[in-house]
Amino acid sequence: MLNTPEAYREAGHKTATARRQHDEARAQFHRQWFTRAQALEQPEDRAEARRLFDEGYSEAQPHRPAAYF
Repeated sequence: MLNTPEAYREAGHKTATARRQHDEARAQFHRQWFTRAQALEQPEDRAEARRLFDEGYSEAQPHRPAAYF
């Protein structure tokens, strides 16, 4: 991998944080950075980069418990 796993995880985290704060321009910036970085990776590393980005994104999302009626 060209970039560290932490870089992909951080890009996902920053994208999710920006969207949660309703800052779509910043979210698009981090998402585009990830897309460009992923394109530079070898084909066998792209799936791993996507998984790391998704991990970082989901970590930044609030986890709400299920509300029952």
